[in-house]
Formats: sequence, C-alpha cells, structure tokens
Amino acid sequence: MKKVIYLLLGAVVFIAACKKEQAFSRFSSNLLLPLLHTELDLSNVISDSILVPDANGALRLVSSYDMYRGRLSDLLIVPDTERVNTLSLKTLRLADQTQTQVVPLFLIFPQATALNGQTVPIPATTNSGLGAIPVDAADFFQEATFNSGTMEITITNGYPVEISTLIFRLSNVVGGTTIQTDTFKNILPGTSKTKVIDVSGKKLYSKMEATPILVETAASSGSVLINQFAITSIQFSVKDLKPQSAIARFPAQSILSADETVVYYFGQAQLKKLKVSKGKVSFHVVSTIEEQMQVDYRIPYALRNGQSFKQTFTVPAAPPGGTADFKIEYDISGYEIDLRGKDPNVKDTVNSFYNILDVTIDSSGIERNISLGDSIFLYLGLLDLEPEYAEGYFGSELFEVGPETVDVDFFAGLNGGIDFEDLNFNIILENGIGAEAEATINQLTSRNTQKGTTVQLAGVGVTGPHSLPPATYPPLKPSITSININKGNSNIKPFIEQLPNKMDYHISIKTNPNGNVNNFKDFATGESELAAKLEVDMPMSLKTNGLTLVDTVNFDLSVSANSNNIIEGNLNIVADNGFPFDVDLQLYLLDGNGSIIDSLVGINNNRIQAAPADGNNRVTEALRSVVIARADQAKMAKLRATKKILIKATVQTPTGNTNYWKMYSDYGFKISLTGDFIYDQNY
Repeated sequence: MKKVIYLLLGAVVFIAACKKEQAFSRFSSNLLLPLLHTELDLSNVISDSILVPDANGALRLVSSYDMYRGRLSDLLIVPDTERVNTLSLKTLRLADQTQTQVVPLFLIFPQATALNGQTVPIPATTNSGLGAIPVDAADFFQEATFNSGTMEITITNGYPVEISTLIFRLSNVVGGTTIQTDTFKNILPGTSKTKVIDVSGKKLYSKMEATPILVETAASSGSVLINQFAITSIQFSVKDLKPQSAIARFPAQSILSADETVVYYFGQAQLKKLKVSKGKVSFHVVSTIEEQMQVDYRIPYALRNGQSFKQTFTVPAAPPGGTADFKIEYDISGYEIDLRGKDPNVKDTVNSFYNILDVTIDSSGIERNISLGDSIFLYLGLLDLEPEYAEGYFGSELFEVGPETVDVDFFAGLNGGIDFEDLNFNIILENGIGAEAEATINQLTSRNTQKGTTVQLAGVGVTGPHSLPPATYPPLKPSITSININKGNSNIKPFIEQLPNKMDYHISIKTNPNGNVNNFKDFATGESELAAKLEVDMPMSLKTNGLTLVDTVNFDLSVSANSNNIIEGNLNIVADNGFPFDVDLQLYLLDGNGSIIDSLVGINNNRIQAAPADGNNRVTEALRSVVIARADQAKMAKLRATKKILIKATVQTPTGNTNYWKMYSDYGFKISLTGDFIYDQNY
C-alpha cells in the first residue's frame, strides 16, 4: 500500500483591482488544492509477506501456520526430586516439657457473649465438632519413635459448671495417625483431672492436635455469674522420653550413610538412559554442630567424559549457640545417567536412579562438644533437569493437542464474497521422535467471527488416524506426513471462502500404537519435536462479489494556509482502477473520535469501471475515472472537522463475466483527491 497525503503549505492566487478612492477591496478567486493520494492493492487485505509473485507477476498465497510444536522438554517432564535426610539416634533422653492450651467458655456456650457479666442459670450443653487444638512439639523434636516415656494431659475446669463428659483424640497432623483416644468424666468447677498416655513404641511428629470429639456440661445449680472469658486449660506434659530414633538429634560419629535408588515417574515412559541438557544437584545443610562435617555424594552411573559424578564438600562449624546454614549447587549438564538401577548388569530395570550419600564428622573430641540440642537437616535435590537425549520405551501414551484456537490473519482485511478457482492446503505432521506414532484430526474448524459463520472441515481421509513413522538418528531426521486437502476431496472451498479469522483444532497423537516394537530403543533428542502445521499454497485466481478493500488516511485541512477563507467548491475524486473488476467507491469523513460525520460520493455515481484486459484476462492499463462531489458551505464545515478519511472500495466481478481472474503484483487502485475551491480575499 502506498499513501501520500498532500496538504497545501502555501498557494495564494491574487487578482487585484484597486481604485485610488478605495481603502480596500473584497473579492473571491478559484484555488486548486491537492488534498490526498493513496493506493489500494491486495496488500491492504492480505499480508504482502505471504503474497508471492511468480515469474510473470501472478500472485500466489503462500503461508504456514503452526498449530502445535512440542519439544522433548515439553513431552518428557523430569520431575524435581528433593528429600530431607532423617538422622538416627543411638541414645537420647529428652527434657521434660509442658505446654498449655485454653478453651474459653463462649466456645462451648455461645450465649455467654450476650450474657457476659449477668447472673443467670446455664443449661446443660452438648458440643461436638469443635475445632482441633494444636499441640506444637517443635521445641522437643521433629519426629521420634519412643522406647519409653509418657505424655500427661491435665484438664482444669475453669467454668462455673461441671464438665460431665470430655472425649478427645490426640493425633499426628502428618498422616493423621491417632496416638490415643480417651475420656474425662465429671470434672467439677475449679478441679482438675489427669490422663497418662504411654508413648512406648509410638511415633510422634512435632505437629499434633487434640480434637474434642464430645464436650458435655451439666446445668448450673441456680444462677451463676457469666464470664465469657472463663477458661478451661488443657496441659500437655512429656516426661522421661527416651527415643529410639529421632530427626536432628544424634550422638557424634557417623551421621548418615545412604545407598539409595530413586524411582522417577515419567508417565508411561520407561527410560533406561537420560542425558541431561541442563540441571543441578542442590544441597542445603542446616546444622548447630560446632565441628565441620564432610559430605560425599556420588552418582556412580552418571558419566561425563568417562568420569562418574562425584562431589565432596565441607559444611562449616556452627558458631557457639548459633546455626550454620550452608548451600551449594553443582551443574549436572552433559551427564548421561543410566536409569537401570543399582546393578544394571544383574537386574536390568527402568526409571531407577542410583546414588550414594555419606555424611561424617570428626571423631576427635566430638562427643563432649555436641549437645543433645544440636540438630542437622540435609536437603538434597535434583532440580530443573531438562533432557538432551532420552532412550527407552516411551509407552503407548496419548497426547491431546488442543482443543486450541489459532488466529488466521492472511484474510484479516477481507470482507465480502470471494470465490477462489483453486484451493490447496496441506496438514503437515512432523515426528521428530524415534518412536512410532499416529495422529487423529478430531476437529479442524474455520470461523469468521465478524460474520458469525463456522465451517467444520470434512472430507475423505481427513480425520485419520494417520501413521507417523519414527524419526531416524544420527543425525536427527524427522518423518514427515502430509495430508493434502483440496476442493476435490473435501469441503475446503466453504471452509476458506468464508474468510476465517480463527481456526479451531484438536489433534490426538498416540505414541507406540503397536506397543514396544523397538524393544526399549525409542529415542528423543533435545531437537526432537512433534509438530502439526497448516500449509497454504494456492494461486490468487478468483471471482468477487462485494469484496471490500478498506484504508484509512489522516486528513487535516487546517494546515493549508487560510483554509478558513474557503467558501465552497468541488472535490475531484480521481480513481485509477488497475483491477479487472468494477469498484463501488465511497469516502467517509471521520472526526477525531473516529465517528463518521459525512460521505463524499453519492450512491448513484460511485461505480468505477473495470480496467481493460487482453485475451489472457491480463489488465493492459489502468482505467481513470473522475467523480466530482459538491462541497457547499455545510460540507466545508464538516471537512474542517475531519481528522481521517475512510476509503472503502467494494470490488465486483463485471456483470455477466464468469471468468476467474488471476491477480498480479502490479494490480492496484489509486485515488487522488483535489479541491477546486472558491477562496474569499480581503484587502
């Protein structure tokens, strides 16, 4: 599209006649002003980047739209793994501890809030479903399994009525396991009762909760003073705790020696080999031990340049009474990990990651320098792993591509009716994975949201399933499956000729539809892709019925010198039609808000005739037409208020002409607007 806007910067024609006795003269003159020039062609409605001329200048519409493109990192997600190592204890005695929680009267007798400060009788109450009371033992331990010890629960009744029944359950928050369920009976006001729980052989976590299952209070004997904040206290006391094992409390010497196989979950994929494109091994150690610790970590079957992954680092000693917080990360990029477990030559398995972790401290003088209040937490993570290469059996897994919508912009500027002579589309399915697959096109729908029309693509062999052979390697060579869609095998004409601006698609891709035929030799590289795209390559040979070309140009009459002195005149619309189609032309005046305030061309004289064509239906030269529009004073006022001009050219195949017309790169529609104005002069 070419636009040139000409505005008069200074053009004044003076015709003067004066008499000696006159102080000044007033007269008018004709003034010819060029106002705008613009050109409409197919690039106004179709992106010129997808209009490709052949050697003769005939245009083809060539484009490609990705519907889906997924790489190995999208299809094979390596989950982050992070674990906290638990330290076993040889001997330990925990200090006695006490913790108290309270339950105010208004929680079991809600009317107490309104009656607060009054002396009234309290009826018998029954409460169930009360909220759990937190019991936080984090100051004692994180988790521990006990050889012996007790937990005492003491209820002190601060209510003015008897607690006739209190049934409670003590449980771990982690896992929800019940530690004990017990019942208190007949706790008179101002008195206490105690239950003792033997914790031998039980596992307790730091986060526990006591849940009142049932609380029944007797009626008061007469009127009593209501204090909504009167409390019943629940005291939890632990005594003589001797753990068998506990997290973060340990004697000196060896802290941890772990020889583990971690099993990954990759959906249905069963991998035997994984090369890491990028990723890291992360350590976070929190310790109150006042001596250095040494950590050795190995992945025996992770190799890079023939060397297995091994790292040793030192955790600094904690300051007296303080904490050492140590973090370190190691890059694991480029390592190839054998996922066949601890003994791949003995027991060949899949998805199994074998690693060794040893944590030690100096033995000299350690026992007297480490208190039972010291703790160690070691967090080990394999994080942000992205595969460069994977091998194994990828499973018979179904990937749903969509339902999704893609914007279609190569018809974005078109409006009206169009009939293409030939349509040729291809759905390209690309398999960059070394495994068989098949694709089913569940839906491919075009939509024109302006018209509200929808066409579902249908035709012989469109749906499938379509076989996708495996890629080959090395080097990586994807398999390509092309599904041709034309007017002979589908409803592609209405699908396209509604001029869609949206396309909805839903494609199912199934890997290994015939099972593990590769015997665990499926592969994918970092460059492997599963892709689905729509390719268009068709000649721009067409007929039109009301096809509209639209353009908007800036306009400002005020920049012309003395434009306010223009009285009236004519607007000359010069149209050079280089299309072999008739064009109905209209120019709309737009104000600063973009609203139409007037038009320039009457509906009875807006037809611009088609350009002449030779026997090959090739335009020989543009045909010039001139449309004159009268600009009286009212029209001039609207021209002065105009900020843009909207040009609308509706293209029609000449009546009675049934030819399809090829579009050429030199076809266009040029418009010039000049004003032949009467200008008021004052002297």
